[in-house]
Formats: sequence, structure tokens, C-alpha cells
Amino acid sequence: MSPRISVWISNSVFVSFAVISLFYSLVYLENSQLQSATKTLNEERNRSFAIVQELSRVKNQFPIAYQCHYSFGLSNGSLYEITERIPYSIYKRLRLGDTIEVYKKEIRIFGKQTAISRIKGNEESLPLLENLERYFQYGFVYLLVLVGVTSLTRVLGLLSQTYPSQQKPDATDEIVVNKSQD
Repeated sequence: MSPRISVWISNSVFVSFAVISLFYSLVYLENSQLQSATKTLNEERNRSFAIVQELSRVKNQFPIAYQCHYSFGLSNGSLYEITERIPYSIYKRLRLGDTIEVYKKEIRIFGKQTAISRIKGNEESLPLLENLERYFQYGFVYLLVLVGVTSLTRVLGLLSQTYPSQQKPDATDEIVVNKSQD
């Protein structure tokens, strides 16, 4: 491999590392804001009502899980729909079209206005951006290892590289061609 190609590869790894670091920090900050909003969700001032749109059982999952799909209005007048995982005790009380008590909060995620909510009495965890954060964290660690390997390769390559001598050749070093005529 020529030195030009290895420099190109290592520079690509450095740029990829910078990009994934930027995305990871962005997702980490958004997820931490989402977690802080979730902690203050169960306050009395966030209480509202929603209408049950759909009840379903999640297939191929053990233990058996249930979902409730409900909708409520936002402050700007639009209707917002949420799907939430619920325990069986709440599932057996609900019917389609029922009005349920929820805690809701309007927030901004990645600059987009959205809402988070939870049915009153539900203790299931809310789906946050943890999977996305974990994905970028693994990419960050992977590229950090690649940056280390390419940096080590570049340093070792520079240390082992030989440079031509800057001395002027002596008269004995010249090759003399014997010109003989036949």
C-alpha cells in the first residue's frame, strides 16, 4: 500500500470520527433533555384527558405485553396520537372510545414540536432515545479504536520511513564507464 492511500484512509477515519462524535453529542443532549422532561411528567399541572383509539396485544413477546393507542389535543389545536405500552391491569379496564386520564407535556426534540404522555397509573417505562444513543455510542467507540489504530500506523510509518542522504557523492561513488573502441 502506498503512503498516499494510507494517509487517505486515516484522514477518512478522522473525519468519520468527527461526524459520529457530533451526532452522538447531539443525541446525548436531546436524550438527557427528554429524560428530565419525563421525570417531571407526573405533576398535577400536566394532567389532561385523551380518547382511546385502539387496544392491542403485542405478538411474539413474553411476557405478554399490551398497547394502548390514544389521542389528545395540543396547545396549537392539532391532534396528537400516542402508542403506549400498558400492563394487563389497565388493559382490562379500557374500552375503545373511553376517555382516559393522562399526563402530557409538550417538548421539542431535534427542533420539532412534539409531546410525551403517560396514562395515569401506568408504571411502564417510556421509549426514549436510548437505542439511538447506544447506536451512536457503539459507533463512537468503534471509530475511536480505528483512530487509535490509524494514528499508530501513521506514527510507526513515519518512524520507519527512510529518507535519502543529503550528502554529496564522493568521486569513488561515481560509476565510470570504460569507453573502449573495438
